[in-house]
Amino acid sequence: MRSIKDRLNTLYRQSETEAEKPTELEKSAIRRNLERMFDQKDKIFAKTEIEKKEMQPLEGLVPGQWINTTFGDIFRAEFTYNLDELYGNLDMRQIFEISASSIAENFKLEDMHKMESILFIDTETTGLAGGSGTVAFMIGLGWVEDNSFVVHQYFISQLNHEEGMLEYIARFAENFTCLASFNGKSYDVPLLNSRYIMNRLVPVFEDFDHIDLLHPSRALWKYSLRDCKLKTLEAELMGLYRDGDIPGELIPQVYFEYLESGLVDRIEQVFFHNRFDIVTMLGVLLLIMQSVQTVVPDRDPLKDYAKGRIFQKKKDIERSIQHFKNVLHSNITISRRIVTLLELAALYKKEKMFDKAVELWRQTIEIDYSYSALVELAIYYEHFEKNGDKALEMAQKAQAGLGGYKYKEQAEIEKRINRLKRKVAKTK
Repeated sequence: MRSIKDRLNTLYRQSETEAEKPTELEKSAIRRNLERMFDQKDKIFAKTEIEKKEMQPLEGLVPGQWINTTFGDIFRAEFTYNLDELYGNLDMRQIFEISASSIAENFKLEDMHKMESILFIDTETTGLAGGSGTVAFMIGLGWVEDNSFVVHQYFISQLNHEEGMLEYIARFAENFTCLASFNGKSYDVPLLNSRYIMNRLVPVFEDFDHIDLLHPSRALWKYSLRDCKLKTLEAELMGLYRDGDIPGELIPQVYFEYLESGLVDRIEQVFFHNRFDIVTMLGVLLLIMQSVQTVVPDRDPLKDYAKGRIFQKKKDIERSIQHFKNVLHSNITISRRIVTLLELAALYKKEKMFDKAVELWRQTIEIDYSYSALVELAIYYEHFEKNGDKALEMAQKAQAGLGGYKYKEQAEIEKRINRLKRKVAKTK
């Protein structure tokens, strides 16, 4: 028996004997369409074989259940982590030693009364750039409950089920007053609020207190770590390395492949990635709070330097001074020592502790040339000791060490030197 393909080829040849024969262009188009159809048939057959071999329900790979909503089913994965167990080398039980009031004070929260009121949140989306066309197909939520950390992940298997997931999460979020995220202020929360609006729903997270862990992480560890990505903090500070994780930039592609094929093997990796991001956020919150509450010198002086700058911005001058002192008592590079001397001297000057400031400026120029330290000394000798000769000496040293391209500094120091020369001349 001839195949369907053979029969169509016969019809194709017969069409050439009819009165109106197709042109060469038309014949080639017919041939291409026939071949494309049968090529596609073979591909569909091959994919069907894969589906028969690998297809299995999502709940077979990820613990959870399907929830029926008005706008379609959504999947909820459920995990509970015992905080008595180590997370890498981090003892998560120490989170209960941190008071809610200290967290509220550190992050300037208005409605934070207990640890259990914090909802940790992380989204996985159809695009990394954001925008109105980007959909969060997975929303992970975590919270402290008793002696455990509970993580629920909500997932939509079809994009038109989004409204059902958003409605469900809106009701659930009523149990919390504060969000915790990693870059959520810039990405996750604006994205979710826009999706609520586009689905004609009231945005849920607009009025929540929000702890965005990215910014304090950068403030604390940008000098001591190669970067402050969540996985870097996880590895370098917690000693935890993920096995089999999927890179975040591949997640949108994996989701679209899932929508096309229904295969769930790589989607399981997305659940894994999202889940560990959320648990790691709890660890980062703990490390931040432990760090800001500790005055004793850190083993890494760069962390003390970061804390010196943090408390300087918070106007906690005493804490800032202590951390800068910790740095100076450590084994650090010459450039870092000079920077720290100048930072600490500026604090002493602000507090009108001029003797200590002058001593640090002198230490600085003994180590290496410093335009800033020399100018500060020139100012001090001119205005506080009324010693014009000494002030002129410092200004001229500052000028001598300037590079040829620092036009602004050259103009400033030239002006200072000329004024000092006139001032000194009047006294003689």
